[in-house]
Amino acid sequence: MAIKKTKTLLVLGDEKDFDTYKKFISQKRFFSGSAIAVKNIDYFSLLDNKFPFIATDNIIIFPCFPFEYWDKYIEPKDYKGVYGNKEFYIKFKMFWKTVDQAIQKAYGNKRISYINHPEHLAKDRDKELTKESVSRAGVLVPKSFSVRKLDDIFSLLDKGFKLFIKVRYGSMGKGITYLEKGRWLTNFRFRNKGIVSRKSDYGWKFIDFTDKKSFLRQLLKQDIIVEEAINPLLIKGRKFDLRMYVYKGKVLYSYGRSNEAKAVTTNISQGAIGEKASFVNLLPKKQLESAKSAAVKAIHALGLDFGGVDIMLCADKKNVMFIEVNTFPGFPKVKRFNLSKYLINEIVEDYA
Repeated sequence: MAIKKTKTLLVLGDEKDFDTYKKFISQKRFFSGSAIAVKNIDYFSLLDNKFPFIATDNIIIFPCFPFEYWDKYIEPKDYKGVYGNKEFYIKFKMFWKTVDQAIQKAYGNKRISYINHPEHLAKDRDKELTKESVSRAGVLVPKSFSVRKLDDIFSLLDKGFKLFIKVRYGSMGKGITYLEKGRWLTNFRFRNKGIVSRKSDYGWKFIDFTDKKSFLRQLLKQDIIVEEAINPLLIKGRKFDLRMYVYKGKVLYSYGRSNEAKAVTTNISQGAIGEKASFVNLLPKKQLESAKSAAVKAIHALGLDFGGVDIMLCADKKNVMFIEVNTFPGFPKVKRFNLSKYLINEIVEDYA
């Protein structure tokens, strides 16, 4: 006997998102046997008010990243500015406000709930706001410095600090500069004292620009944050972080991403590798538990139900340090871990 569907999960996404949206809806068979029906819609259809008919009185909305809209309206290929400035953030916030208004208009007579409400979906794009929120939740975050002058940067370097200069409103390890005395690296490019951004999410390779003060001076005029580099725990001589997928207080899955000890970041888009599941067994147990607790607190601090949190273990083998929240984390390969299946099980249990 078929189970009556009392709720509908509406998944928002687009065809470019093979890493989350397409993976998730391809696994919707795991909703069979539950009281939840599943439908999906792309963002341009949503903005054109071409919503699917939904018979149930209860709707659960699961938003994925709007790749096509982002590439067309927020970060188009003909964009002339510097990557990661506030303009990106403002446009993204407005997009989610428009999405919410369209959903309320289309299904205003229904009871609507969100897995990650639109009002929170742009928060992780503001690195400073994110760090402040997570810090208030009791999670260690890298120390920030309110410096924007070369002399102040040099003073910190002379004192032995190692620094990151990151674009405030960026992601994926794009627009990062690393400084230590005698070694300056950036994955920006510069031409005629101007800053050049790549037109792709990939290929942001680091180059040495040690002592090129003109570029650094221009960088400090952008929407950036300056923070102390973490002294990381090394495993087998490699630096690493943990990507932890959290849903409502539970870590569903975590894995390590490692790079050479001298590498600037542990982003896979920056040359790091995804470690096997057994990698976490090499980590200090108490530190690993602290990392899980920090990841849960970080998701809650941003008002989210689901997300990926990047945590780095400190060299003291005691503390863990928050790196960033990913509201739209790419899912692991299904053969590695079928995250969609486990997330679906949690949604079914949560909305039973």
